[in-house]
Amino acid sequence: MAKKFSAARRAAFLRALSETGNQTIAAERAKVSRSWVTLHRASDPDFRARMEAAVAEAKRRLRGASAVAPGASWGSLDGEELVVRGGNGRRVQIARARMKQWTPRLEARFLETLAATCNVKAACAAVGLSVASAYQHADRWAAFANRWQAAVEEGYFRIEAQLLERATRSLSPDDAAAFAPTPVVSEADAFQQLYMHQHKVRGRGKAPGREPRRRLELRDEAVAALVKAMDRIEGRKRAGKAEVEVSDATRAADRRMWDARGAR
Repeated sequence: MAKKFSAARRAAFLRALSETGNQTIAAERAKVSRSWVTLHRASDPDFRARMEAAVAEAKRRLRGASAVAPGASWGSLDGEELVVRGGNGRRVQIARARMKQWTPRLEARFLETLAATCNVKAACAAVGLSVASAYQHADRWAAFANRWQAAVEEGYFRIEAQLLERATRSLSPDDAAAFAPTPVVSEADAFQQLYMHQHKVRGRGKAPGREPRRRLELRDEAVAALVKAMDRIEGRKRAGKAEVEVSDATRAADRRMWDARGAR
């Protein structure tokens, strides 16, 4: 019975090791001690070889990871968050998150704030991490960078819709509530964020450098663009109404023609 139990422990440990590359976490998942691992590794060459193969498999699989989240089965261990960690010459493995380290939970909070404000500095303040660390994290993890871009686009369109609603008051209360950023972005900051991200979302201009921002000029340009957009909308409405009127007139003429034919 002891041999069967030992075999089950070995299998569980090796399976967890091949998924995480971390001996400590694999031992905890398999309910064995580090001393148990050390003893079997030293006394059993076959077990040692299988451990090395499991670590190599984990390294191969995790090296291609595009996200810090290690997967649903390894989201946490004993209430502590787990992340994919390593690189830059260090072994890539699943490990416990350290203080001031990006985790799936912090990523989600950062992106939620970014989608509401389109402001990277505000989103970093919401998670207590620096702007530099955010850009470094995005450079390393492709999935986070893609979600970042999607959040910027969402925030951009929210702010743009809010400014359009302020300029025209044409949206219904429900529409205004759906598009308004949360927390509310001041009008000055709203124009600034549109300027900062227009090259990413609209493909206009270029990424802002370190030169001073043209806040007042930008505001005038944006207001003019909003007015032009509303003129186009009104033009489409008038064109659509004219089409309806022509269509109604045509149907009335057809009705008179058929009535005249029926009277003959």
